[in-house]
Amino acid sequence: MSTLNRNYPAIQGEFEDESEFAFEFEGLADAEDEGEGEWEFEFESAAEAELEAEFEDEFEDEGEGFVNPVRRIYRDAETMAHLAQQAALSESEDEAEAFIGALVPLAARIIPRATRVLAGNVPALVRSTRRVAAVLRRDPQTRKLVRALPVVLQRTAQSLADQADAGQVIDADSVARTVGRMTGRVLRGPNGARALRAVDVFDRRWRRRARRGRQGRRTGYVAGSRAQSPRVAYGRSGYGRGR
Repeated sequence: MSTLNRNYPAIQGEFEDESEFAFEFEGLADAEDEGEGEWEFEFESAAEAELEAEFEDEFEDEGEGFVNPVRRIYRDAETMAHLAQQAALSESEDEAEAFIGALVPLAARIIPRATRVLAGNVPALVRSTRRVAAVLRRDPQTRKLVRALPVVLQRTAQSLADQADAGQVIDADSVARTVGRMTGRVLRGPNGARALRAVDVFDRRWRRRARRGRQGRRTGYVAGSRAQSPRVAYGRSGYGRGR
């Protein structure tokens, strides 16, 4: 598992409602790796593995993905990466909020042990993540970092699961603090660029699968093809629902 570089430079900017939302960027003394010794799915590690296997057989049958949890996690990671990319590019705040809201249930799926604690705090997690996205989108220099939110959510899910396992009560305040803390860890300094590269790997995989799906429909070849991404409808509530 990768170890984060904690020597982060300060991130400049003002954040609204700081008394309500603890958008915390950690300093060296405050950085603690929660659960770093335990294996969890990492966008960064998985992305590195994907780059090593870049020339794998393009027509590999991935029907086993429906029973292989690692392959299923990859599919969810690809979808998260694509949604975050769309949130960064969208000119509509409402549309960006919808994309961000759709990330949350997918985060619970890539960190299965966090499912219960996230399910009980979905509104707080959506609200906190949307606020981070809104802050990043306001500044053209930080807008691209919206693409890294899947990594922020992955780390947040891991941390909240660790806190719950330690007997801590997880509520809206602790969710907001954790989102802020993990945002600082993931986005500061060289880690931000690394997170972007990792998420971009999964977005490219999503696009490649989408192209293959379109080609398969045109040629009539469906059986044995790669599993396709779920189609997601976005409403103002911000929750994605498969259809």
